[in-house]
This record gives sequence, C-alpha cells and structure tokens, in this order.
Amino acid sequence: MAISQGSLEIRTNPKSFLDITSQVQDFVAKSNIQNGVCHLFIKHTSASLVIQENYDPSVRQDFETIFSKLVPE
Repeated sequence: MAISQGSLEIRTNPKSFLDITSQVQDFVAKSNIQNGVCHLFIKHTSASLVIQENYDPSVRQDFETIFSKLVPE
C-alpha cells in the first residue's frame, strides 16, 4: 500500500471560510496514488474543517450568516 504525506499551508483572515478543494486535489494528484483515503489534520486550535457540497454558491454565505449569529464579535 502506497502512502503519501505532506503539508499544506493556508493563510487566512480571522473568521473566514475558504474553499481548499483545489489545493487538496493538487496534492493528491501529485502523489500519483489512484485509490485510497485522504486524511486532513488541522494543527491550529481555533481552526475547523467543514466538508460539504459546494454546488450552490449561496451555501458559503449561509454558513457565514449563521456562524456570525451564533458567535458574534
């Protein structure tokens, strides 16, 4: 079984939602592994990873709206 390991550094602004799909896809493509599992681990204590559909562009806006109400400034 082949294994590939690496790091992605993503710079963010406070309270932002970022689509990192292309960065993850590029990393997986460069690994030359055709089948397997991609495990993502975030080292930062105040960061979160959300995996969701991204077909409708309003989904990100919905997330930003609800989180700003749940966790105000």
